[in-house]
Amino acid sequence: MSLLNSKAFSKSLTVVVTVELDRKSLELVNHFKLAMRAANEVTQCYLVTGEVDFVLIVTVEDVEAFYIFVKKKLYNDPNVRKFKSMINLDLVKFEPKTTV
Repeated sequence: MSLLNSKAFSKSLTVVVTVELDRKSLELVNHFKLAMRAANEVTQCYLVTGEVDFVLIVTVEDVEAFYIFVKKKLYNDPNVRKFKSMINLDLVKFEPKTTV
């Protein structure tokens, strides 16, 4: 596993996005998973418990690129009920750990 600095590849905007699906059938959840796996902008995608269904880490060049991602991947998915985005201002800590 290798970790890459997003700034080295001119992708300097990191956005945390929470997504709530409208219906939660296994088929629709799997469809969303496949769509996020195929989206180059999504660097991490988590199916989570709680008030939302997914947490995404999206890395793009700028706000305009993020808006294009939102229009293509979130607004166009009829099963996305709502989403919230939080733009990263400062990376305070990042310590990925691998488990054996």
